[in-house]
Amino acid sequence: MNKYTIRKASPGDLELSFAIRKNAMYKYIADSKGWVEDKEMQDHIEDFSTDIMQIIEVNGKPVGVFESGVEDGYIHIHGLYILEEFQNYKIGSRVMNNTINTANTKRRSILLQVLKVNIKAKAFYERIGFKVRNETEHYFQMIYNFSHKC
Repeated sequence: MNKYTIRKASPGDLELSFAIRKNAMYKYIADSKGWVEDKEMQDHIEDFSTDIMQIIEVNGKPVGVFESGVEDGYIHIHGLYILEEFQNYKIGSRVMNNTINTANTKRRSILLQVLKVNIKAKAFYERIGFKVRNETEHYFQMIYNFSHKC
């Protein structure tokens, strides 16, 4: 089950990606800002971009979404969402390790943000080398600085 593939998202993945995000994030968003279905869907439609979105699959089944892009010299992680039933299988760790390897090769740092109420995600990012750079009302903004050893 640990083998996964990643494919570029297509316009037809709008509802699928929303369902995956909702499955992974509902409780955290509800606890933090409150989940309002119509607003969350509208925000998702506005943010939906096949340029930065990839679908993570296990045996051809969509199990996650990974959104990243390069902006202002940084790799920005806009989202990493894994279906709850596929969490703790190291899929997210391997996706992030590949991203870190790319960042080190390209000599770029990585930026992301995590909801303050999502202690599990914050601990995950800290374990793989991210540090809190700033915080807002709802988010920790985190950075991974590329290794100068590469």
